Amino acid sequence: MKHLYIYCLLIFTCLPQVNAQMKKMKDIDAFNKRIVQEAVSVKSIESDFTQIKHLDLFNEDITSKGKFYYKHSDKISLDYNHPTKYLIVINGEKLKIVSDGKKNVVNLKSNKVMTEMRAMLTACMSGNISRISGYSMEYFEDAGSYLIKIKPTNKSIQAYISGFDIYMDKKDMSVSKLRISENATDYTDYLFQNKKFNTLTDDKKFSVN
Repeated sequence: MKHLYIYCLLIFTCLPQVNAQMKKMKDIDAFNKRIVQEAVSVKSIESDFTQIKHLDLFNEDITSKGKFYYKHSDKISLDYNHPTKYLIVINGEKLKIVSDGKKNVVNLKSNKVMTEMRAMLTACMSGNISRISGYSMEYFEDAGSYLIKIKPTNKSIQAYISGFDIYMDKKDMSVSKLRISENATDYTDYLFQNKKFNTLTDDKKFSVN
């Protein structure tokens, strides 16, 4: 019995302590005001991104990389270049997917995960995160980041998404990490690095034609 107790204790202490250093945000009003102020000057963002898909069913995570583009206020592009070429473009209510050279354009509402992802990223980048409806929100922070934990209250959304974790860099209020949790064990992380602001001068990256 003693050995079992020690084994369980080791397992517990070795588990990653998610958000162990994060504390409840002290001033949510100040946070909301700052994100609105910072968003005014951001018309576009481009960055490298890494996508890590964790499925409890498999032993290893699936990692993909590419370029991320955003243009105010509802244009998003994920241009994957590793391990394979793959393109996702959201422009207004249209969703374009290009895979193996084949293009498919559909109404964005037909892909519920992408619909909600656009809503979350757009809310952060346009400064409207406090206006998100149909979700409950908790706010945390540490020395360098803010974390907003968002859970859907709508049962139809809960069927395919259990929550979002949005990490924002305190230096410029940009999104550094987005986690989309499908359930208690499966999730997809998007990590954004090498961000450049206001460099996109046209909408070529967001063409759905």
